[in-house]
Amino acid sequence: MEKELECKIFTDDFLDLIDKVISIGAKMISHEIQENILIESNEYNLIDDGDYLRIRLSKDIFNGVENNYLTYKKRIKDTNIRHYDEYTIKFDNVENLKNILKFVKLDKHSSSKKERKSFEFMNARLDFDEWDKDFYPYPYLEIEVEDENQLEKIIDKLGINKSQICTKSISELRAQLNNNK
Repeated sequence: MEKELECKIFTDDFLDLIDKVISIGAKMISHEIQENILIESNEYNLIDDGDYLRIRLSKDIFNGVENNYLTYKKRIKDTNIRHYDEYTIKFDNVENLKNILKFVKLDKHSSSKKERKSFEFMNARLDFDEWDKDFYPYPYLEIEVEDENQLEKIIDKLGINKSQICTKSISELRAQLNNNK
């Protein structure tokens, strides 16, 4: 199990922010095309609110590798940052895993794709995410840190306004977007 502390940053100048992190020394560590498959049950409420179970199929075009992960994220709390306990395993047979999940009534699978450019900066991970426009139209930076003090330092270094920080999950952001239509 890993502890994960993260938040999203929304900005009107997404591409400029990528250029800025590169110019101040961030090191690119991956460039992925991901398919993310949210796992739920059609019959039962098996996953706690705020938690989620996901299959991620990742093609890292920067490093030339492909990986498949099954992850359960258990939301612990939200402050200025989301706190998760994350349980992840690697697997090799997508269809077998999907069938196993269906056998145990985790039979609702919804898929979405995104492009992610990831950087290492100040001992943190910066993920620039762009989902398929029909899934979620706004790109954002996700910052994953070890503690909230580290986040403050990164925010200051990047010149990010605190009003641009968001602790909502992608599911919550999509629900908010749909409610505003």
